[in-house]
Amino acid sequence: MAIASATNRLLTRVEGLAVGIEYIPVCRRVARGVGVLARWETLKAKGPAPDPLGNWSYMRDLAHLAHDMVRVLRDHRTAERPKVFVGRPGMPPLTPSTP
Repeated sequence: MAIASATNRLLTRVEGLAVGIEYIPVCRRVARGVGVLARWETLKAKGPAPDPLGNWSYMRDLAHLAHDMVRVLRDHRTAERPKVFVGRPGMPPLTPSTP
């Protein structure tokens, strides 16, 4: 019963993450983003295998997929963030202190 509950929560989470990745314009979507969406479609279509460890393996695959999707979204957010220069305008550069 715990595996079924965790699988349902992971399915809900991965669906939400997939929407976030699909929201990224295709021209800015990295290869990893394309790959996780393809893996998601495969897992969604295939479902758990009928063998004794099928449900556990499916849950594990969903967990790895969720992790990869979060990395894709974080990387995209970092790339889109404007670069901030922190410096000392009008002042000489810092020199390393001597021991």
